[in-house]
Amino acid sequence: MLKNMIAFVATAALLVGCVTPKAYVDPNYVKVTAADIKPVAKKHKSKVEVEFKSNGELKPAVHDVLHAKVVMAVRNTGVLETDGAAGDFNIMVVVNNVADTGDAASKGFMTGLTLGAAGSVVTDYYEISISYTDGAGEKKQKSYKHALHTTIGNKEAPFPNVTPTTVDGGFDIIIQQVLLNFVADLQKEGKLTRVPYLRTVAP
Repeated sequence: MLKNMIAFVATAALLVGCVTPKAYVDPNYVKVTAADIKPVAKKHKSKVEVEFKSNGELKPAVHDVLHAKVVMAVRNTGVLETDGAAGDFNIMVVVNNVADTGDAASKGFMTGLTLGAAGSVVTDYYEISISYTDGAGEKKQKSYKHALHTTIGNKEAPFPNVTPTTVDGGFDIIIQQVLLNFVADLQKEGKLTRVPYLRTVAP
């Protein structure tokens, strides 16, 4: 899905074949878990929009995939649900993948030449902003950072006690963790703690 990881994994796969990349979600960015989210009596409806960027360049081809992942993460918070129409919250999630694509490709090539003996690691950094407008018309934006480290060949895990996953699976975890942080931040401000904000309709 990600341009640099496609170059990295594809090059290594052609030369190595049997070497499988392992992805590790950076534990240093984990602030809250699902257990930290306060339950609500009724979920807040939200309309979700997304944008994906690679080093600041917009990548519309990735938007549908990202939208599906964000929608799933929103629902998994237990506080929000998604609705095609305008809901209690209108949410825009912008993901910017910051990475050195050239370095990723060269590392994958070197790993292939050594048949995995010289392991490689590539890091995808993510800058994720969430802009939202609540039912009262209040507009805010919150920003988060995260990282995914992918190894291939004879390379040790970058962190102890972190279970490896796939690149796609790791990205799912990052999106989920960021959405949980977003909800937790709003709840600290007294939002998303009880019932949804009720819009008033002028007579």
